[in-house]
Amino acid sequence: MRKSLRRAVLAVVLVVPLLLGVGAGTAVASPQTTLLQIPVVTGFQIAPGAVPGGLFQTIPIQATVGEEPGVLKISAANIAPYADQYPYRSLGVSFRNLDVGLRGTASLRHWQDNPNPDPADGVPPTRNEQLPPQVTLPTGVGWVSVTVTHYRDYGNGAPYADTLIAGQGLIYVP
Repeated sequence: MRKSLRRAVLAVVLVVPLLLGVGAGTAVASPQTTLLQIPVVTGFQIAPGAVPGGLFQTIPIQATVGEEPGVLKISAANIAPYADQYPYRSLGVSFRNLDVGLRGTASLRHWQDNPNPDPADGVPPTRNEQLPPQVTLPTGVGWVSVTVTHYRDYGNGAPYADTLIAGQGLIYVP
């Protein structure tokens, strides 16, 4: 009798707090950052319009999840120092949530701000200089396919993709 009474009391002591939610914390995922499986490889870079880094440049792309539900943050893993030809470069991101079908695009830059802007010359910043170094994508929860393309601008014309290999990744967004 005493053994069964002890078991009953123990069961009540363990079950009642769980039913009332006492001691059960809210699960909070800490942000997780990972690199996309395939980095961006730019096209042929030759002078006078080349940027530092060699003929073909590799741009690793990082993805951060877990800060907000259903949100993916994308940026270059290594933000390059400013060079005079970077304002003519940008990255385009496209994504598709494979579970719910959401799609979207965004643009960002992979280089730092100009450390010595000259406002006296009257030249407004280029479109690419106004892009953010990180974009927040409302992807929704699920598996998300991400593609990153490198673009190059010539004058006032539309930018063109000069990507040898597009960055690719498959990320689970909680």
